Amino acid sequence: MTSVVDFEAVIRHFGPQAVSILHSPKWADTDNKVIQAVNNQSAPDRIEVMRGWLQSYGVFRGITHLQQLPIASAVLQWADSREERGKLTTADDICQAHESLMEFCIAAYGKNRDFKSLASKALWLCYPDDVPLFDSRTQCALCVFSKLEDGIAPRADDASEYRQFVHVWKAFYEKYKDTITSLEMHNYPYPVRVFDVILWIIGSPGYKAVV
Repeated sequence: MTSVVDFEAVIRHFGPQAVSILHSPKWADTDNKVIQAVNNQSAPDRIEVMRGWLQSYGVFRGITHLQQLPIASAVLQWADSREERGKLTTADDICQAHESLMEFCIAAYGKNRDFKSLASKALWLCYPDDVPLFDSRTQCALCVFSKLEDGIAPRADDASEYRQFVHVWKAFYEKYKDTITSLEMHNYPYPVRVFDVILWIIGSPGYKAVV
């Protein structure tokens, strides 16, 4: 069986647009500021920086400003308490860290809530070289491409939605990492994020590409 889609061509086609989006002030400046806040415990207004960044991704729907602050603080507490600050090299590593971070968020919120998307985005801030951002658009693109790509299939077990997502995302990223990293990044440091935005563009609703 051969792949139906030339995925390398897809990456090369959408890669420059993804890099351009990530270099825009709306994305680059805010991403850099919050990553610095994660890594520097003395950064000014650290909790508010985290809260604002998470809010910009729409993960606080239905949560008041006062409720958002403890969750943002919990993300930073989790980041500060990490024993492993190097890399999350496997899908299991990513999923275990994601589950732990979700537990911190639920405890801060005080009741059960699906923090899957929020935790995935916060986890990327802690491991920007390794972790995908779970997003409905990205997931939609992966669902389609996994049906068309030879050798990439979902897990056969009853894995959670997030674990299935990471499994397929990781398989694609590892298979096409050379193509992704060969893109002209213009000094953008995170190929993982470029790949995410490529998928985000492809999975966007409507018949026109995101601009």
